[in-house]
Parts: sequence; structure tokens; C-alpha cells
Amino acid sequence: MTFTCDEKLPGFAEFDFHLIEETGNWPFVVTDENSAQITFSPYENDVEALIEPDSIDVNVNPKQSADGTVQQISIVFRLITRSEALEQLLEQYANKPGVGIGKLNNEFKKLYGTDREPLYMNYEVNEGTKVDGTAFTEVVIKGETRKRPVYYTP
Repeated sequence: MTFTCDEKLPGFAEFDFHLIEETGNWPFVVTDENSAQITFSPYENDVEALIEPDSIDVNVNPKQSADGTVQQISIVFRLITRSEALEQLLEQYANKPGVGIGKLNNEFKKLYGTDREPLYMNYEVNEGTKVDGTAFTEVVIKGETRKRPVYYTP
């Protein structure tokens, strides 16, 4: 095994959440090698949302269970965009089965969840308390899978 000292930037640059119904062509077992065959057909919308810089927090914690190791996935980020259209869109996606694709700062992409082991998204709007304070929408995506998130290389 050979190791190098090439620096890879940590953290995430983007995160996308897709409902399972927006996806297709899933292999029976998703791996790094076959993840590219999964197709994504997101619904059309005119809603734009900016993620607060450096707010994407992705945690994958392995936990032993009676059935083996389970990967507990928790993804949290803040949207600094606020609008009626954004809240309506988030409401349409809330508590429905989906998967996430996280693009790391080093350009790699990872797939979180599968069609058989989906994740679920919820959100909380924080309107702020002062004119010069902060306001944001916190998005939380959670779920459990039997395998680690795979690299997605379309």
C-alpha cells in the first residue's frame, strides 16, 4: 500500500437532495463501480437557494446492531435564501424518501442513501430576532444504510 501527501481539500461545496421518484435504474446493490448507472430526473422548478458557506455538515457514524453494522447518516446545512417559493418546495420534499449527492471541495461526489434505504429531509425556518441578525432555513437529512456512502462518478 502506498500513501502520498497530496493535499485534498476537506468539506463540501454542494449538496443535492432528490426524491426516490426522481431517480431510476438502480442496481440491486449499489457500489462505487456501478453508481454511475443511476439516473436522476429532478422536477423542474425556478427556485434558487444559496447554502451558507462552510455550513454543510455530513456525519456517517457506523453503529453495531443485531443485524450487523448500520451507517447512521446525518446531513445538516443552512440556506441563507428565504422566500415563499423555497418554503413551498421544501414542504413538498419533507418527510419523503430520497437520496443525497454531496460534492466535496476536491470535486469527488458521494451518494448518500439508496432506493431501498432512503434518507428523509426536514427543515426549520429561523426568521431571526433582530434587523441586523441572521435568518436562515436549516435543512436536516437523516437515515440509515447497511453500507457506507459510495462514490458517484457519472
